[in-house]
Amino acid sequence: MDEVIRPLGHRVVGVVTSPGPKRRRSASYLDVVAAVRPGIDVIVSNHPERWAAMLAPFRPDLIISGGMPWRIPADVIALSRLGAINMHPALLPRYRGPAAIEWALRNGDAELGFTIHRLASDFDTGPILAQARIPIADEDDIDSLMSRFGPVLPELLGQALERVARGEPGEPQDEAQATYAGLFDDEWRVIDWSQPARTIHNQVRSWIGLGVIPAGALGEIDGETLQIRKTRLIPPELTNQAPVPPGTVLRRDGERLVVQCGDGPIEIVTWSPT
Repeated sequence: MDEVIRPLGHRVVGVVTSPGPKRRRSASYLDVVAAVRPGIDVIVSNHPERWAAMLAPFRPDLIISGGMPWRIPADVIALSRLGAINMHPALLPRYRGPAAIEWALRNGDAELGFTIHRLASDFDTGPILAQARIPIADEDDIDSLMSRFGPVLPELLGQALERVARGEPGEPQDEAQATYAGLFDDEWRVIDWSQPARTIHNQVRSWIGLGVIPAGALGEIDGETLQIRKTRLIPPELTNQAPVPPGTVLRRDGERLVVQCGDGPIEIVTWSPT
């Protein structure tokens, strides 16, 4: 964040991160700590009720939140002269909640979004200050999509900060269009080879391996359960073959497999035994 903020003429005075509540607890906060530039104070805390006292000495002008697993208390927001804004990886009001990218991939969406909005009392509900759209292609996964967020974020954050400085409230979200992106049930991780190849492809790449989300789906092949992290759709013109039962291995080439799905084959690019 500091490398984005400084070129815009602002300064990060402190960073707060957290392992998160039990259901969303992960070690990703360690990556946040490691990424903070030397000289910037870092607070690691699982007690939001204590944050206001911890942050008061920083006297922040604005609070910027992203991926925080706790609701930021009102007394923390009151510390800052300009309030608080949040960064969310979705086209709000769609996909409010902790698994926005995952649901966009699961549903086979044609685009991914990024929204910067003002914080409100409920998660991801405040007025919108800036948004960007990123197309999703069949070959995309979390790595390729995250690489596209990098160039977008500075301009998007710059737009939001300019609006905050002018005192603009932002555009209210349309509640009629709101959807919620909660964490997946465990059942979604188990592959049913009788499903269409595209459904399985989206299933695999929806398990993105960030935070509390595991990497890859689980599929049984020749009696062995594999952790499948990347697949590739095979063009229809290359799929002509005699019908075989779903789950049949059609080709094995080193670390790559081709497996029959309900409507044709899929290539398994990256996998490992569980």
